[in-house]
Amino acid sequence: MGVVLGQKAPLTFWDHLDELRKRLLRSLAGMAVGLVIGFFIAKRVQGFLCEPFTRVVPGSLALLAPSDGFIVQIKIAILLGIIFASPFVALQLWGFIRPGLKPRERKYVRPIALISTLLFLGGIVFAWEVLPAALSFLGSFAQFGLQNLWSLRNYISLVVFLLLAFGVIFQLPLVMGVLMAMGLVPARFFRRNRRYAIVIMFVLAAFATPTTDMITMLLMACPLVLLYEISIIFGTLIQKKRREEHEKLEPDSHSD
Repeated sequence: MGVVLGQKAPLTFWDHLDELRKRLLRSLAGMAVGLVIGFFIAKRVQGFLCEPFTRVVPGSLALLAPSDGFIVQIKIAILLGIIFASPFVALQLWGFIRPGLKPRERKYVRPIALISTLLFLGGIVFAWEVLPAALSFLGSFAQFGLQNLWSLRNYISLVVFLLLAFGVIFQLPLVMGVLMAMGLVPARFFRRNRRYAIVIMFVLAAFATPTTDMITMLLMACPLVLLYEISIIFGTLIQKKRREEHEKLEPDSHSD
């Protein structure tokens, strides 16, 4: 039996593999373009990232190795390249997975992607706002003739880590919300295991923070706890709405 006219033949495994290869090559090309753009503006971004230090810390940043200046520029350029190329990479990823999704599943992708982006940006803004407080605390130990002479390389790594870490941390409400909305994990499970979750959050914050001070750990753990509680509230509301919709449908099904 021949293929029906106007109907596409199903893609084979090798077709999917070839499509994935094309998407990956386009994504790499997009990141390469973003990297070139990022390299040209890396110095300005470096000055922007150093501004909180010069504002609140009595001291100076230093290049402690001959290659530190170049390595810092490359790190910033790579980060900017990933940021600039992320919309294009996301578009390529969507183009690859879209044919395998059902119409109902595609409907939820856009709001989830939008909420995830907003939460990530919110985490970065929050980290940027609390960064001066953390730097001021870390710089307050330069007493009795001591001077803050921080490595520029370590400082940039710390700032970038905190910004990205908070962006990822702020995804917690989305993850918990999806789990509760899909009915995989009920809200009462998160409420019942709140104590264990808080302990785990503080342990993760202690291991994740690049510095060993308590303030930086608290700056990461406290938002996690707050987001956890907010997620439970929203999850409870979502489950309540789903239960009400299910109760409305039951009489209709009985009447049929």
